[in-house]
Amino acid sequence: MPHYPGQDLFKGDIIHTHTLKGVEKYQKKNIVVVGMGCSGLDAAAETSNVAKQVYLSTRSGAHVIRRVGPHGYPFDYTLARRWIFLLMAILPYKWMSYLLENIYLDPQFNRDLYAIKPDHHVLSKDPAINDHIHSKFISGSVIQKPDIERFTEHGVIFKGDTEVTEADVVIMATGYTWKFPFLEEGIIVKEGDKINLYKLMFPPHLEHSTFAVLGFLLPFGPGFPVGELQCRWAAQVLAGKCKLPSEKEMVEDINKRYNTNILKYARSDKVSVRVDYVPYCDELASQFGVKPNLLKILLTDPVLYFHLIFGPSLSYQYRLQGPHSWDGARNAIMTSKDRMLYPITKRSNPEYHENIFIKLMKKIFKFSFTEIQIFIY
Repeated sequence: MPHYPGQDLFKGDIIHTHTLKGVEKYQKKNIVVVGMGCSGLDAAAETSNVAKQVYLSTRSGAHVIRRVGPHGYPFDYTLARRWIFLLMAILPYKWMSYLLENIYLDPQFNRDLYAIKPDHHVLSKDPAINDHIHSKFISGSVIQKPDIERFTEHGVIFKGDTEVTEADVVIMATGYTWKFPFLEEGIIVKEGDKINLYKLMFPPHLEHSTFAVLGFLLPFGPGFPVGELQCRWAAQVLAGKCKLPSEKEMVEDINKRYNTNILKYARSDKVSVRVDYVPYCDELASQFGVKPNLLKILLTDPVLYFHLIFGPSLSYQYRLQGPHSWDGARNAIMTSKDRMLYPITKRSNPEYHENIFIKLMKKIFKFSFTEIQIFIY
C-alpha cells in the first residue's frame, strides 16, 4: 500500500480491498476509497449502501465500462468479436479508442462531467468495470475527489482542498505487487516492466519444458476462455505432443511482444502482460492445431463462417478441429444467443427481432456461397 504524509497520525482504520469481506460494520461511517480500478469502484459502490458518506479518491481517473452492453446484451458478448479485433489490427489504436470512448462510453457516462477522464485511451490500459457507480455519483452517495495530499488525525486533506475531510475508514484499492515466493529465484525473470515468458507462459531458459505459468496476463476481453487455451496447450507440451522453439526464438518472440506492447498500451509494470483477446487466443490455438481454418469454413460452411466473424468469439470455435475436438462445437456456436437470452427472458425460444439489414445480409451471404460451392463441385 502507498504511504501518505501524516498517515501514521490517522486514528481511524486503514485497510486494503483484499481484506474487505463485508460492509455491515461500516454503517453510518465516513469512508475514503483510494483508487479507481475495478476493486475501488466495487468498494465505493458497496459501502455507500450503508455508509454515511463515501469519497472516491483518484489520481488519474478511469474509463468506466458497464457489464451491460449495447441493446442490453452482455458487454463482452457484444464486443468480443473477430471483425472488431480485425478493425483494431487495421486502424490505429487511438482511432479505435476514440470511437469506443465517444460513441459508446460518453453517452452512458460523461467522464468530463464527473472529472474522472484519464489521460490514457480506453484500449491502452485496464478499463474499470462497474454497473452501479454512475447512479452513486448522481445521488451523491459517492463523491469523487482528487488524490490525497496528507492525512490528519481525523481524516484527510485532498489536493486542492484546505479543509479536512473527516474519515473513519480509508480503504486502499491501489493494486498489488507481483511476487513469486513459492518459486526458486530466477525461474521467472522480470526486467523492469518486462516479464520474460514465452507467450506469457513458458520461461525460455529452462532445460526442460516442464513448467508453465497460467493466467498471468491481462486480456482485453473475457479471461476464462484464454485460461482454458493456455491449459490445453500446456498439457500438450507436458505430454510431449508439442515442442517449444529454441531459447533464442522464444527470447526473440518475448522481445517482439514487449516492443509492440509499449507502443500500443500505456506504460506500466503490467504492460508486457496485456493482450487482445481474439488475436492472443488464435496465437495460442495455432500452437497445437486448434485454430479454426477460416478459409475452409468459408467455402464449406458459410453460415458458420458468418457466426465466427461477426458473432461473439466463443471458446467452442477452438473445438472444431485438432486435439480434443467436439462434435457439438458447431451447434454450440450457432445456438449461443438462445443460451445467452434464456436467463433474461426465461423462455427456451425467445422472440428476437433481428435487424432487417442483418437478416438481408445473412441471406445474401448464404446464397452467394451456395452458388460458389455448386460452381466448385
